[in-house]
Amino acid sequence: MSLAAEIKILSSMTSEERILTRHIIDLAKQADNTGLFRSSNFLDERQQFICSACLNKEGYSGFESNGGFPDAERRVILFHGYGEKLPFTPVVFNYRSEDRPSHRDFLGSLMALEIKREMIGDILVGKSRTVVFAMNAVLPLIEDIVKIGRTGVKISYDFCPGDIPVQEHEKIDATVKSLRLDSVLSAAVKLSREKTQELIRSNGAVLNHVTTFEPNEKVDEGDVFSVRGMGKFRLEEVGGMSKKERIFITIQKYK
Repeated sequence: MSLAAEIKILSSMTSEERILTRHIIDLAKQADNTGLFRSSNFLDERQQFICSACLNKEGYSGFESNGGFPDAERRVILFHGYGEKLPFTPVVFNYRSEDRPSHRDFLGSLMALEIKREMIGDILVGKSRTVVFAMNAVLPLIEDIVKIGRTGVKISYDFCPGDIPVQEHEKIDATVKSLRLDSVLSAAVKLSREKTQELIRSNGAVLNHVTTFEPNEKVDEGDVFSVRGMGKFRLEEVGGMSKKERIFITIQKYK
């Protein structure tokens, strides 16, 4: 994340997010002062951006995030130290292949047990197995589940690489006049720059988890941006200039 992106996201924090970051900084201090392992609960992508920016601002670098597999969206922040143990466990729900419980069914059943959202990571729904990454503290509640919606389930702990869905991306190569948001987004969604400007001003776009209505926002290499209903993208690479003085870029579209 660029310094400009960090400043932008920190200035957009809500009061709840400020409380969260104070807690994360406190965990970092505990780990630093005692040498003991500390970790957060699961954080969504925006929370991860904010907490990482705050930790960087305070000079903490000895931390990492982990969600149980490389492309996990929800992750915990880990501060390494003595007594270290992964604070969550992948729980596998097994059911008949003809049953089709949804992500919403699983999340609803877990919330009905009064398990808070931050105690649950990604939910990977498969044809006959669904993996739920859950904080160890709530495992006793989850182990009693025998039904998800109307589907009977049996719990096991045999999570394997085959349970992880293949993350598909579409590569978009383009040239743009500038690295303004309207130019880059125009290339990503294949609309004219004028229509893209209208879209940003009327509906807003999300750049590094901050909503903006300004078409002239600068997009840096590695930045993530999205528009509701049109997909999520990452500016993967910024190359050189074409003969017509346009910038070569590569965009990654998440599927």
